[in-house]
Amino acid sequence: MRYLWSILLVLLLLGVAFGPELIQPEPHADDTLVLLSPHWEGIGHEFGRGFKDYWRKKTGREVQLDWWDVGGGSGEIRRFILEKARQAEWEKGDGIGVDIFFGGGSRDYANFCDESWLTRNELNLPNGLLEPYSPPEASDGRIPAEVLGQKLRDPQGRWHAACMSSSGIVYNRLVCERAGLQPPTTWADLGHPSYYGWVSLGDPTRSGAMHLFFEVMLQAQGWDDGWGVIVRMSANAPAFNEGAGSVPRDVSIGQAVAGPCLDFYAAAPVRRQGATHLEFVFPTGLSVVTPDPIAIFRNAPHPEVATAFVDFVLSEEGQRLWYQKRETPGGPLKFDLERLPVLKELYERDLPTHTVAQPFAEGQAFAYDEKKGGKRWGFLEELLRTTVIEVHEDIKAAWCAAIKANRAGELGEILGRPPFDEATVLKLAGRKTSISQQNELRRRWMGWARSRYQAVRRAAESGAPPPDYQPAPTE
Repeated sequence: MRYLWSILLVLLLLGVAFGPELIQPEPHADDTLVLLSPHWEGIGHEFGRGFKDYWRKKTGREVQLDWWDVGGGSGEIRRFILEKARQAEWEKGDGIGVDIFFGGGSRDYANFCDESWLTRNELNLPNGLLEPYSPPEASDGRIPAEVLGQKLRDPQGRWHAACMSSSGIVYNRLVCERAGLQPPTTWADLGHPSYYGWVSLGDPTRSGAMHLFFEVMLQAQGWDDGWGVIVRMSANAPAFNEGAGSVPRDVSIGQAVAGPCLDFYAAAPVRRQGATHLEFVFPTGLSVVTPDPIAIFRNAPHPEVATAFVDFVLSEEGQRLWYQKRETPGGPLKFDLERLPVLKELYERDLPTHTVAQPFAEGQAFAYDEKKGGKRWGFLEELLRTTVIEVHEDIKAAWCAAIKANRAGELGEILGRPPFDEATVLKLAGRKTSISQQNELRRRWMGWARSRYQAVRRAAESGAPPPDYQPAPTE
């Protein structure tokens, strides 16, 4: 007992001596901002801290940021928003009770502005779910309306790109040298026979980023050539991982040599392990820039604070948080965010940064057709699932046999022929079919793919001529 009292006495004395410094309660909040975001905690921390300072200087008031956690990433957030929107009494000025939507791909934002998409999801909202607003940097042109064919804001101002990401290839220089491989510089390099077993890929039906990589390959290289690259690249991968974030992890530990990767996924391991170990390259003219938006919900409960938050994120003060190294003047304090700002002028300064891209540089990317990609998104997902992912073992076996037979060039071209031409893809993507028809098509596509790959394997093992090509069924 005497020992316990001694400990309590010491703690009491410490509290008297250092309590004011150790215990500093949060200032009373005069205002509130409610946000939904799939962003990781580092972004929430840095922009939360930065906006509190910004709001204090602007108004002399304290603000509390209430980040709602709905138990998942972009998909769960989308479902939550739709459910809340269906319950809201919009005609009475009601909303979903949230001010800001911050982060995620532009596809959700575009859908939330699309009356026909909302109608299909049981929402009658002619003006959409998002509130038009034009922050100063968008109005004065310091943030362009688009870059390399990609919109950086909705024409009506209902969403704005807060930052961007760019697609490329991360590779392990050390493993590359030890395995005697040429460093990859294009998407096609990841489908080269020498890379068999050395490529890391995420599942494009479960990862929006990986799906985008495949769509980029199809657009940048043309449908036929792009499909061939996807098939041979997939044949070089031991398996499909769940997400795109697994690629830099596999490459960093030497489990793979290379794989498609977003710039900000690659930035952290590149920074930690150094340029002598990992490298990140952009396939020249074959890469794409994608926006990561921010928006205000219609009938937001705190509209004044919400517009101020958008202003802050798009201001130089907010944009430098994305770009600069932590603990540098004007940069983040605790976390390196390593994202690409949309404020073009920042790239022209000699600011300390870990980012690995310059999205406004000429010749780096091509003009991505977002409308085409969006139209066939769901269809391409099903096509990849049935003709690549679910028959992956057949693809690998055929490719391995072709390589062993020293016929990778001849049989690899046959292996990578697409199920049908691009015109047919766009036609089928816009066609309405019943669930039973869809299931029957999926079954037939998988059978077609398995038969094709097995025929290539038999030709490689027997020395027979390449099998004749027949397109996949469309009915």
